[in-house]
Amino acid sequence: MHANGATAVVSTSPNEFLVSIKGEGIYSFKHNRWKLIIPLQDSIYQLKRIGDYIMGVGDRGRFIRLHERTGRWKTSFFPTSQRLWNIVGNDSGLVITHAGTQLLVSLDFGVNWKVISLFKELSVRPIIRSLTLQDEDLYVGTQIHKQNGGLWKYTLSSQQLVPVLHDEETMVSSIHVDNSFLWLTTGSCQTKKGTFAFRNHRDNKWHSLTCEIEERAFLGMVHSGEHIYVCSSKDEYGYSRIYHVDLSRMTLEPVETIKGHCFCVAVSAEDLFLAGGEECKWMKASLKETKILH
Repeated sequence: MHANGATAVVSTSPNEFLVSIKGEGIYSFKHNRWKLIIPLQDSIYQLKRIGDYIMGVGDRGRFIRLHERTGRWKTSFFPTSQRLWNIVGNDSGLVITHAGTQLLVSLDFGVNWKVISLFKELSVRPIIRSLTLQDEDLYVGTQIHKQNGGLWKYTLSSQQLVPVLHDEETMVSSIHVDNSFLWLTTGSCQTKKGTFAFRNHRDNKWHSLTCEIEERAFLGMVHSGEHIYVCSSKDEYGYSRIYHVDLSRMTLEPVETIKGHCFCVAVSAEDLFLAGGEECKWMKASLKETKILH
């Protein structure tokens, strides 16, 4: 089933997921049944609940918006040929995505957009790879860039951009912020330098977790209650791994594999859904039972 695999997944209600299936569109998966919601040829690389909407971005600047209550949807393109990886927002109507070195910002749930040139003061500008939003602060991760790669923080109210972490060898593939910690995953598909790291807001000391396998990259993470899961890029055999974060031991414990790059993991009512580039996996009841969907 769905031999093309998946590129994004989001939990929409207990035991229900929306999944971007490569070359087919956005599906609902509930009670072990699939239903096509939005037919679409372009892959979506993040699905995110923002207000009453599920929004997504992906290949060739593709943007989708689905109203959860009415089921009405629309899809369009931003004026870019680049793949868009992240979209963030809040219940007040703020929506932010990215294109190259620019931020695309909406204040009305994606109806109208304006452009912010994020790195205009830099002589050599990095390409945006990842975003996360906490109140007025937008955290921005870059693709690999020797001079200005790494993690930046942009404050929306003051329009101030400050560096947080310089990294010239890896991309910052995903970011998460809570009241106590800043978390990120990094990697490079050319070398085995993938990391999962975090720091407390009260200091500048970064902590990295270890795992037995050297991963080229960690592509995504999900935080659900006390649990954190991260997923890797595929190895030389074509498989990636999903890890559970054990902070007591400061290790990443492998819990499952999946064929192709594992782009995303979503959690709903203790079920996990894994979006792999060549297959999907539904993991029932927090790893106690696994159901593989091909």
